[in-house]
Amino acid sequence: MNEISPAIRRLCRYIRVGGAVFVFGVIAIYLLTWCWPATAGGTHFVFKLHLGGLPANALADLSLSDRLLIGAISLPYLAALVWAFYQLDRMLRGFERGEFFERETVGQLRAFSGYLLLAKLLSLLAMHARVGALVHLLGQERIHTMVNLSSDDMAVLLMCALFFLIARMMEEGRRLAEENREFI
Repeated sequence: MNEISPAIRRLCRYIRVGGAVFVFGVIAIYLLTWCWPATAGGTHFVFKLHLGGLPANALADLSLSDRLLIGAISLPYLAALVWAFYQLDRMLRGFERGEFFERETVGQLRAFSGYLLLAKLLSLLAMHARVGALVHLLGQERIHTMVNLSSDDMAVLLMCALFFLIARMMEEGRRLAEENREFI
């Protein structure tokens, strides 16, 4: 077992806790938005929660079943996000044990970045699908299609793809090192 500094251990724990808070916060926002949307005359909460792509009061006039239908569009995104952060938690636990370049730890880095990339792509698709579902439920005759992609979205996609590539390169380096050890 590799000896690691307490600072690295502490940082791993902080990131794990921060990741858990983030994931539970995202899920809470989705649940609150689906179940108790802002009403036309005010809000149920001190601040307004809304799903990306939809106006803040878009769900106020919909029935619970319609709100849940629109919310269900986000379930694949939420599942990928939760699984990504589960992989991050496992990887950080490995780091805390000093397992930086082990096959399993590198695989978890690749899984985290891959699932986070998938989650981001699914969130972008879900945002547009929610708008389409809302337009359909409200009976709008004319649909104006708009693609919404920010530079932040592109940066997250690029970073996830980069981490995925780095993890793949680490796996290949490990494979080559194991091959070289066999020859010696």
